[in-house]
Amino acid sequence: MSPTTPTAQFATVVYGDDVTLDDPAEVLHEATKLYPSIGLRHGRGIALMERHSDLEQSVGRAGHRFPHRPRTALPPPRRPTRLLWRAVEQRRSLRPAPGSTIDRSTLAAVLSSANGVRGGEPGRRSIPSGGALYPLELYVLSNRVEQTPRGVYHFDPHDSCLESLQGAADGIAGTLLEPAVAENSAAIIAVTGVFWRARFKYGLRGYRFTLLEAGHAVQNALLTASALGLAALPLGGFYDARVEALLGIDGVHESVLYLVALGECER
Repeated sequence: MSPTTPTAQFATVVYGDDVTLDDPAEVLHEATKLYPSIGLRHGRGIALMERHSDLEQSVGRAGHRFPHRPRTALPPPRRPTRLLWRAVEQRRSLRPAPGSTIDRSTLAAVLSSANGVRGGEPGRRSIPSGGALYPLELYVLSNRVEQTPRGVYHFDPHDSCLESLQGAADGIAGTLLEPAVAENSAAIIAVTGVFWRARFKYGLRGYRFTLLEAGHAVQNALLTASALGLAALPLGGFYDARVEALLGIDGVHESVLYLVALGECER
């Protein structure tokens, strides 16, 4: 067996000669740690939910609703024929081919796997969520989805439908560091976090839970795309404020966390 190559140490590139006491990343991480001394303070929401069973049922129905906006029901999700282990094995981060299109049942499959409502207990989703509080929202920036006009949509997981938020999403390309990815994609899924839903019960720790949940949602979306033979590219290189302006969210109480570009594979 050949000797392993040591991993390069780049800490000095990040911190320089000395670590500052107000490093934003370290302050954030420290603020979201859990200690016995602050457990009760973080548990006020837990105690409230234990006293009111109807409140616990209510938070399970968390989610934006836009009943005043045009709504379009999604068809039943397209079911992959590829086995899970094969989808995991073959998953790659692939840029969509130029001019990509997808059909609505394929989009429904990806959305449903990422944050769809499942049977059983009311409101339970396809992903794990700290305290079943479901702080995530999914939006679709549609370029070339069959029978779906180009524009910005909100995914309602309870009714499995798309709610049209505004007209053509002409600014999609300007939200990414690589505009060509947006132009080539059939659709881009935007994952946002409504932080107070998790912080209500878990305090600052809820911020971490929201980020973890975004990872769960996107991994489900990527594996479903892999199983369906789609190109799917997870994106962190985007201009937050521009995406949030397209979605019509404030960037404080609700902020964009993750994007996934979907389309056809290069042939």
